[in-house]
This record gives sequence, C-alpha cells and structure tokens, in this order.
Amino acid sequence: MASKQEWMVILPDKPNCLAARMKVRPDHLANLKPNVESGFWVMGGASLDEPVKEGEAAKINGSVMMAVADTKEEVMQKIKEDLYYTSGVWDVEKACAIDALLGMPH
Repeated sequence: MASKQEWMVILPDKPNCLAARMKVRPDHLANLKPNVESGFWVMGGASLDEPVKEGEAAKINGSVMMAVADTKEEVMQKIKEDLYYTSGVWDVEKACAIDALLGMPH
C-alpha cells in the first residue's frame, strides 16, 4: 500500500445556500472533530469571493480543506459523509481533490 498523501480539497457551495451553510455549521464543525483528531483533516476553512472588508461579513463561496489519506477515493468518501454535502451546501459536481505535497509541516 502506498504511503498517505496530502490532498488539497476545493469545495464550491451551490448558489444561494449561505443560510443553509450557517444553519448546519455548528454540527458540521462538531462532526469534523474526530477526523481532525485522527489527522485526516489537517486544515480547513471557508473560501471567499473577495478579501473581507472591515465592517462587512465574509462573502463565503465554499470550503478549502487539506486531507491526509491513502487515496482520492477515501477523501471523496469523507466529503460525501460531511453534513455540508448531505444537507446540499457543497456543489460536489464541481469539487476538486488535488494530490499535493506541502512544503511546511502540519
């Protein structure tokens, strides 16, 4: 079996789903915790339309995450188990998992 690889994951949101995203966000974050503690997810957060301007809310358009896994299929399976996927927030048809090699430790 090959050694674990790092995967940069880009997950755009479906149009007009910010309210749905924010509604399930607390449970999404809580459900991620075991996979963060195991080292599967090593980085994650929101992707934005533009830099946040002082006094304005972030214009979230999706998620970016870094995974450590044996295969791309394993990464995609974890995505399909995520609450943002099952609640229809992420546009998985446009999702991208790119094999990466980080230059800085995590």
